[in-house]
Amino acid sequence: MENLNPLLYPAIFYRKSTRGFAGSPLAGSKIENLKAFMKDSVPLLPGELAAFEIQPHKGSSMKIAAYAKKEQAAYINMAFMLQQMDLYCQSIGIGAFWNGTVRASAKQLDGLPYGICLVFGPVKESFARKSASEFNRKAPQQITGSPGLGFIEAARLAPSARNRQPWFLACGDGQIDFYSQKGSFLDNTLLKGMNWYDIGICVCHTVLALQNEGLSPKAEIRQDAPEKEWYEYQISLYY
Repeated sequence: MENLNPLLYPAIFYRKSTRGFAGSPLAGSKIENLKAFMKDSVPLLPGELAAFEIQPHKGSSMKIAAYAKKEQAAYINMAFMLQQMDLYCQSIGIGAFWNGTVRASAKQLDGLPYGICLVFGPVKESFARKSASEFNRKAPQQITGSPGLGFIEAARLAPSARNRQPWFLACGDGQIDFYSQKGSFLDNTLLKGMNWYDIGICVCHTVLALQNEGLSPKAEIRQDAPEKEWYEYQISLYY
């Protein structure tokens, strides 16, 4: 896997969803920088297709509409890439938040169906968190049996749909298996794709942390992953 932009890693620890935007539009230079970054976003699974387009939204805000096949690998890969864009927005002073209810300007892009979007825009005031204590997240021991590993904190701080934080990281020697928690009937049917998004976001944070340590993780969906009660296996990293 290619190295992700090193500017993204520090943003993990002060990232904050922004839903209130300033009235004046974003500077054109910031939009051009974001467009350039979109083209350079690194895929998790290069064999999976994803497409992204900046589209108008409301008032001074805009959105990055993300498109991919509604399948496990495709959605995880697409979310992995879109989270890079979220963190990039944070790093250059653009407010942003994931939104699964917004419609895109087009139902398809490059032959791929619309999935989700990242709404972004100019911030009214400082939006960054001052410390990790401001995050409402599960304790490390609730998401892994190896809470002392360095990359767990970055994974723990990942955003998720309705802040469910459904992930569990089963860690071995140079390997991480990502699982998502089985939820209600609604979670497992109508909102099933959200688990795939959440895992892709969590994997993005984990890859950034591993690369920050000088490691070179690679992703794979295993066919022999152990079953885990109350959880569904999603994907693995090897480093």
